[in-house]
Amino acid sequence: MENDSKLTVTYAALGHLLMHMFAAFYFVIVLAIEDDWKLSYDELLNLWFLGSLLVGLGALPAGWISDRWSRSGMIAIMFIGLGISSLLCGLSGNKVSLFISLSLLGLFCAIYHPAGISWVVNTSKETGKALGFNNIFGGVGIGLGAFFAGVLIEQFNWQAAFMLPGLISLVVGLSLTYHLKSGKISLKNISSEQFKDNPEKNQMLKIAIIMLLSITCLSFVYQILQTSLPKAIDIRLTDSLDLSTSDIGYIVAAIYIVSGLMNYVGGILTDKYSEKLIYSIGIVGQGLLLLLIVSLSNYWLIAISLAIVAFNSSILPAENLLLAKFSPEKYQSLVYGIKFIVSFTVGPIALIMISRSYDLTGEFGVLYLAFGFVMIIMFLIVLTLPVKKAITGTAG
Repeated sequence: MENDSKLTVTYAALGHLLMHMFAAFYFVIVLAIEDDWKLSYDELLNLWFLGSLLVGLGALPAGWISDRWSRSGMIAIMFIGLGISSLLCGLSGNKVSLFISLSLLGLFCAIYHPAGISWVVNTSKETGKALGFNNIFGGVGIGLGAFFAGVLIEQFNWQAAFMLPGLISLVVGLSLTYHLKSGKISLKNISSEQFKDNPEKNQMLKIAIIMLLSITCLSFVYQILQTSLPKAIDIRLTDSLDLSTSDIGYIVAAIYIVSGLMNYVGGILTDKYSEKLIYSIGIVGQGLLLLLIVSLSNYWLIAISLAIVAFNSSILPAENLLLAKFSPEKYQSLVYGIKFIVSFTVGPIALIMISRSYDLTGEFGVLYLAFGFVMIIMFLIVLTLPVKKAITGTAG
């Protein structure tokens, strides 16, 4: 089966970058809309509620279609859909139109993880390293989303912060469509011969429960920090450091770009050591550091936030390899879809928690404290996971 591996890697990386850019840049853009429309932060933040819900719920049908039709074809649809949705966001003139456009954006964001991760898993040799490399672009996407949102808002307006990335995604989608039609990238799914051995059936329920709990807890930490960090920096550091909206965007960009590189390191380590070891260290690291940022209001807030995001990012290859190990190949996208339903469905719940916390206390310290303890408990549970060694192998 012919397939240009370099083009596949390129489009998979671009897809991960753009998906996370579109899922994250609203948290910076909302600060400018807040000033422009004279509406409250929590009111505007809630416009992303359905979109964030669809990022999770849309993963299951996206995974099902990807397994039965084409993972690469679904990624092309994602690029085009994200581009059109983001352009509509930039053209929005009121809350209703922005709400609808953001909801469409969330729906198309749902495609990447179930389709894209299976695409990478089945076209790679050193799978941990390949996943780590691909995952770098997720963190970079979050960072670039914040960076370009800050730049475009400063140089033009918040509408431009939606529309320029939208045009870029549309062009990439049309380019991938061309390469699919020309045959340079296979429209048909490629299957790997690795991940043939499944764990014993009497262990499956225990593994499923542990993985479900850990994915849920990690997702809460990811969503809470990604959503609240721009505002937390605004609250805690703006007065002392005289920060503008673009400055906050640059800081968040730096945090996610630098920490995103840890995905690659985590992938390399996962190819060499036990997934369970890498996974558990990352979980307890996040828990301990969350306890430290509860009330920080200096440069340490930025440094420790970066470390938390780095831990969160670095264990993703281990998590995805564990899921691949436990899943039949023909259902891999569906299993990843279930994972990301869990991962992103917690987004709206996290959004409510953040909005409520801000409304009641004007801060997010209580949330950081609570999830610090939750992650430490989760670490103790993951230690019982019946996994002994990492996965290595070659793709077919």
